[in-house]
Amino acid sequence: MNRRRIYYLCSLLVTFLFLSCQEKDTFEWSAGLSGPKHYGSSGPFVEFFYQGKSVGGASIGNGADLGWTITSSSYSGGKKIKPVPDSIFVNWVCASDRYEYEGGCKLPRKQMIALFKKDVMDPFGLVRYGKITTGMAPGGNVTVWLQGGQASTEICKFKVVNKGVWKENDPDYNKYIKEHREVSEGFKESNIFHYLHGIPYNIWETGEKKYAYDIVFSSEEKYDYDMIFYTKDGSWFELNDTNSFLPWGSDMVVNNKKVRVKHQYKLPVEFHLQWYSKDEKEWFSGNIVLPQNLLSMFLKKKCDKLLITIKNNTGKNAVDGNIYLVNNSSSDKIMTFQLEKYDGKTKRTYPYYSLPKGFVFPKWEGREALTKPTDFEYWQEK
Repeated sequence: MNRRRIYYLCSLLVTFLFLSCQEKDTFEWSAGLSGPKHYGSSGPFVEFFYQGKSVGGASIGNGADLGWTITSSSYSGGKKIKPVPDSIFVNWVCASDRYEYEGGCKLPRKQMIALFKKDVMDPFGLVRYGKITTGMAPGGNVTVWLQGGQASTEICKFKVVNKGVWKENDPDYNKYIKEHREVSEGFKESNIFHYLHGIPYNIWETGEKKYAYDIVFSSEEKYDYDMIFYTKDGSWFELNDTNSFLPWGSDMVVNNKKVRVKHQYKLPVEFHLQWYSKDEKEWFSGNIVLPQNLLSMFLKKKCDKLLITIKNNTGKNAVDGNIYLVNNSSSDKIMTFQLEKYDGKTKRTYPYYSLPKGFVFPKWEGREALTKPTDFEYWQEK
C-alpha cells in the first residue's frame, strides 16, 4: 500500500473519530434577552446549561424593554455550535417595581431539538431557528422562545423567586434613581402608560392570545399615515399606508365578505397615529386609548376587522376620527378620537391622548406609589 493511500485512509479515520466524538444534537444558536415595552428589566442575565455545564448565555448592562419577544442588543457567550440546553438560570431587577428576581427551570429539550431540525416560515420565506430568547417581566414571570428571522415559537413559561427590593437601603442608589426619574424621557413616557394601563401581572403568567383579524385605515383626504399599536403584555406592531389602506367610501361589510383575513394580532390597548400631508407641511398626531371592554365586544361580534377612519382635514387645530368593529354583517362604531395639529414650532414632547367614553383609570398595584403624570393632556369622548 503506497504512502498516499495510507495518508488518505488515516485522514478518513481521524475525520470519522472527530465526528463520532462530537456532541449529538448540536446546533448553531445564540442567546437573546427581551423585556416588555414600558415594563423593562435592569441588568438582565441568562445562562443555559446542558448536563450541568454552561453552554451559553447573555447579559445586558442597562436593560431590556424594546418590546415583548423583541430581542434587545446584548452580550452573548458560548461556542458558535453547541448542545441544545436542558435547563436555564435567570437574574434581573424589574424596572417597574425594583424587585430582584432569580431562579431557574428545566427546559423541554426534545421539543427544542425537533424545532431546531425543521425550517419555519416567516413573512419573507423559510428560515431556521437560531436564537433562544428569554423574556423577563414583572412579577418574576419568564417566557422562553425559539426564534429565527421574524418567526417565534414559545417554548415554556415559568416563575422565579422575588429576592426583595434591589439596594433598598442604599442612599446613593436611591438618590440616583430619584434623579434619573426626574430627567429620563423614557421613564416619563412609561409612567403615562402605567397611569393608563397599570401593571397587568397576570398577563405574563397566562400569555396574551392572538386573534385572526385585520386592521385597516380609511380617509377621504390623500394623506399618509403611520400607526404603532401597543398591547397589554408590552408587545407592539406597526402599520402604514402601504399595508392597511381601504379606499374611502368602500362598503366595509361588502368588502369584508370579499377579503380574507391575512393577519393574526394581539388586541391593542392603545395606538399612536400620525396623519400627514404628502408634502409633510401639515401633521396631526396623537395616542388613542382603546375601550377597556374591547376584547368582550370583539368576541361577542365575532369581528375580523378593526377599521380606523378620518374623513378629511377641516382646517382646524384638530381632526376627529372614528373606530369601528366589523364583521360580515355589520360595522359598529366603538369610539371617536381626536388628533392634534402640530408643526415644527408647536410639536409637543408628549403626544396628545384620546380616551374612550367611560374610561376608568386602573387601580395601581405596583410596589412604589405611582406618580401622576404632569405632561399628560387628553381629550375624552362624552
